[in-house]
Amino acid sequence: MKALIRNIGHLYKTRWSFKLAAVYLLLLLMLILALPVLPLPYLPNELDLQHTFQKPFINSQHLLGTDQLGRDVLANLLHGARNGLSVAIPVMLLSAFLGTTIGVVAGYYGNYKLRISYLKAFIVSCTIVSGLYYLGYVPVQASIQALPIHITYTTIATGLGIWFALWLVLYPVLKRFLPSSYTIAIPVDSFMLRLTELLASLPRMMLLIGIAAFASPSVLLLSVVFICTYWTGTARLARAEMLRIVQLPYIEAALSTGMRHRHVIIREALPNMVTPVVVSFVFGVASLLAIESTLSFLGIGFPADFASWGRLIGSIRQNLSAWWLLAFPGAFLALTVLALQTISYHLIRLYQAR
Repeated sequence: MKALIRNIGHLYKTRWSFKLAAVYLLLLLMLILALPVLPLPYLPNELDLQHTFQKPFINSQHLLGTDQLGRDVLANLLHGARNGLSVAIPVMLLSAFLGTTIGVVAGYYGNYKLRISYLKAFIVSCTIVSGLYYLGYVPVQASIQALPIHITYTTIATGLGIWFALWLVLYPVLKRFLPSSYTIAIPVDSFMLRLTELLASLPRMMLLIGIAAFASPSVLLLSVVFICTYWTGTARLARAEMLRIVQLPYIEAALSTGMRHRHVIIREALPNMVTPVVVSFVFGVASLLAIESTLSFLGIGFPADFASWGRLIGSIRQNLSAWWLLAFPGAFLALTVLALQTISYHLIRLYQAR
């Protein structure tokens, strides 16, 4: 990590395009953080029906103009940036963590190294099934039925609590009939490859449209879908890096000293794959910003009061002469994605130079 920070500092000093992109993203982040104290005259969903389709730079109250409902463009630009990054960054952080974990385990253990007892295999299988039900099926059904959020959380907590209590009772019985001396090899590599191929074959946009057709608009539901579909790229990258790293001499030396596998992964392997994971993260944030704006433009998935660059661009359909509804959010979106792609490009070049 220290080497990555040093290399980023070197890129900032020597590459003007990297510096320009970093400065732009830093300024955008500072604007978003200062948004609660900025003296904006209007909120993003506040209506001013007396000034619909107001042109920019004419009225000081609406510096960048208004849309068909009199909503302020400047307020929607800034809140749209905050909402877009508030979705993209947490989703990509979770996706990167999930993908890195799965990819590292698959690349390191392969199909035969990871052996667990029948008891642990049974526990893991039941835990995965219960997790998919309570953390996947239940939230989706709650969103479809438009249940209050506290009822959803109560149901999930109650179900997981009952499941945990049952395990406390059943574990001693299972331990007696499933001794730990019998082990089974877990083909984690093949399982990961088949799962990523399955998820990669699903058209993400069609999947989102299909979910939106049956579920009420929800940022949380879309975030879950994004996490479940975006981790595959990071997982394949982490797996490929781990397959390369485990062949290096220092890994063999660490294993020959008796170091545990998890210590080898955490202390020796993971620090050497930080750069490609960071590149994947930055690319993912840019992709999520683009797809979030696309869905908002189409009016799919996100609530109607969710301020977004895509929603602002979509307002031009009511008046094609309102050029500012396309120019300002389109420029922000293009510049942000371009800045993220520029940073990713230089990080890739840095990694390849190693």
